Amino acid sequence: MSSETRPPIFRMAREDVWEFPRPNMDLVPELIKYSAATVAVVARNVVGTPSTFFNGVAPLFRGKGHDILGPAITLQYAPQRPDLMPTGEYAKVEDQNHRIAVNITQEGYVLVVQADGNTRSGVLGGNMMLALQHNRKAAGLVVHGVVRDYSEIAQQNFPIWTQEARTTTDYDAQHDLAPLAVNVRISVGGHTVMPGDWIRADDDGVCYFPGDKIEEVLDGCNKHWWEPAARHFLMEGGHLTDCYPMPEHRWDEAAVWQRANGHYVPDDIG
Repeated sequence: MSSETRPPIFRMAREDVWEFPRPNMDLVPELIKYSAATVAVVARNVVGTPSTFFNGVAPLFRGKGHDILGPAITLQYAPQRPDLMPTGEYAKVEDQNHRIAVNITQEGYVLVVQADGNTRSGVLGGNMMLALQHNRKAAGLVVHGVVRDYSEIAQQNFPIWTQEARTTTDYDAQHDLAPLAVNVRISVGGHTVMPGDWIRADDDGVCYFPGDKIEEVLDGCNKHWWEPAARHFLMEGGHLTDCYPMPEHRWDEAAVWQRANGHYVPDDIG
């Protein structure tokens, strides 16, 4: 069978891209107040796994204040098969699924990429980041692999998490990897991620939870409402056992401080 007659394994028409229920974005401002670490602790109980953190995936620009929460658009890479997809960065651009993934990413969404920890081939470069950031208004990019054009993307200040916080100059992805599919089940950092799953990422790293569980996760996080006050009391010299976790007899005191400083307090406290 010639390459011209082989099934288009590495090609997806736009109408073939999976649709999925659109998550409720209304709760994003409430849940993003909680760190990825706190969300991960709650989410692991919701998901029923020992962890929801992506192993080995770290912020490319630590200390920049990158702090995102959004639904996942998924992109799956696989080892290159030249007989199934032409090699070369610009070969048949209309068939390249990474371009389709960028173009369907919606405002506030996170593009999540399976590259199986490959640190040799950059799955996206600077111009793709520009499109994600300025044209699509994506919340950020998470890659179980690496990207290219570090100096260029550093100037953009676009939130990016990659394998071991690395970039590469070796290859564009199409020489080593091929974009296999868009909005399918993928594997990232030791976890299965579905299109529409929530992605929470900050300087601690990246975690996920199912798209229909945001209310449940928010309710769980709200049980940690006293954490800002706990940090304040500790900075003032408070004893750890009297601050974290905040004992119930100090909840009213914590509520007074949090309301005065613009932090969430449950209605039935204080």
